[in-house]
Amino acid sequence: MRRVMILLSMMLSLVPAHAATALSQPALVVQSRTSAPTKLIGTIVISKLKLSAPVFLGITDSVFDKGVGQWPGTPSAGKKGNIVLGGHRTSANAPFMNIHKLKSGDIISLVVKRKTFKYKVTGHSIVKPTAVWITKQTPTATLTLFSCHPFGKVTHRYVVRAVLTT
Repeated sequence: MRRVMILLSMMLSLVPAHAATALSQPALVVQSRTSAPTKLIGTIVISKLKLSAPVFLGITDSVFDKGVGQWPGTPSAGKKGNIVLGGHRTSANAPFMNIHKLKSGDIISLVVKRKTFKYKVTGHSIVKPTAVWITKQTPTATLTLFSCHPFGKVTHRYVVRAVLTT
């Protein structure tokens, strides 16, 4: 939880002004595991991983315990920019347990309001938790997935990038 708070503090100096405003709203602040219900955004589907998981707004432990979390201030699925999603690999329901199995060309689908947006994986990287550049916005519709790495550790993040295909 402390790591998430530190990361959010660092992000406030790096995100655009409109995103920083969104981060300061009560519903989006870091909260404990006993926090209020989170906002359901949609569903992430990755056939290769046999994954279908809910996506909620926020990147707190309580959100990750329920499913996948969308980084506050990042765009909606299918929109220009970089939508950033995080999830657990080894705790709770571990939606990103096999994130390392995704390869270039694999498809990641985001289902929002009965509309499906398909993203094609372009690559992956392993970064330190302080590498907030992964949330940097892009001129085209991009998807970034991240999770702790290696298994059971929090020393790094496994990051997958994808671009919108439809």
